[in-house]
Amino acid sequence: MTAAESPDGAVFAAPQDPTNPSPAVAWVIDGNGPAVIAEHVATGIAALAADGTNFYVATYSTVFAYNRASGNQDGQWTMPPVPTANTSNSDLVALAAANGSVFVSVTRGNTVSVYTIDPATAAAPHLLLRGLGAAVGSDGSVYYERTDHRLAAHRPGGATAVGPALADTPNGLGGGVQYVQVVAGGAVWASEPAGQGLDATYSTYDAATLHPLGTFQGSVTSTVVDSSAGALVLEAAGSDPACPLASPSTPTSCVFNIVPQGTVSNAVGVGGAVTLLGPDPAVIAADTSTGQFDLMRLS
Repeated sequence: MTAAESPDGAVFAAPQDPTNPSPAVAWVIDGNGPAVIAEHVATGIAALAADGTNFYVATYSTVFAYNRASGNQDGQWTMPPVPTANTSNSDLVALAAANGSVFVSVTRGNTVSVYTIDPATAAAPHLLLRGLGAAVGSDGSVYYERTDHRLAAHRPGGATAVGPALADTPNGLGGGVQYVQVVAGGAVWASEPAGQGLDATYSTYDAATLHPLGTFQGSVTSTVVDSSAGALVLEAAGSDPACPLASPSTPTSCVFNIVPQGTVSNAVGVGGAVTLLGPDPAVIAADTSTGQFDLMRLS
């Protein structure tokens, strides 16, 4: 499942199956209304994004823009090359809409290339930067790890800020390396998996200054998003006493408020969650009793 939420709270979702040559369907849920078909896409979908004007769909070959008021396609751009050989990763492409631009990220080996699209023109995607990981902020800033392993920020006006070095000491078990993950609650969040397990060390950096804010232990399965309620984290049951297992056979997770120093609060049980969305807090969960997906909005 891949999903995105627009600034007005409309949630778009679709099966994430980018190598499938068959047509795909993307769905939309406005407010608390029913899920309806948003668009039919000619091939499998890799990623989604939305802003106040358009709904964006990326396949491995094309980025489409659909006008949200009319449903008509009002933009189409050829994707930068996506290398799919010798990889099992379906997250090779990421899409984000921020500050009037669309950002397309393509993972190639150990590097991520971030391109920008101007939705108002037919100009091809423009290569903005390459790094060892990247995340897009709501203001259009792109936070990334440079090839010298320093955290950096590319601002919408073109200025670049450079912060501290991120960990780059591989331990041979898949750990010892920090990865830029997300921008949420005014902070850049980076994770360092321990390797051969579910544990990870998280470090946070001020989104404005790139100064370190905190370091704490967590799980590699945790998902942090930015929201109108600040930074939220989706965690599996059992990771915190406030989110107990419902039963050994029932998948359960919880959403918490989280601060950059790692303290969580206000646990809300959300069942078998697939993904957490913002800015209006929402969870897509798999309903094993019916075989379908549910959208749960959180106050």
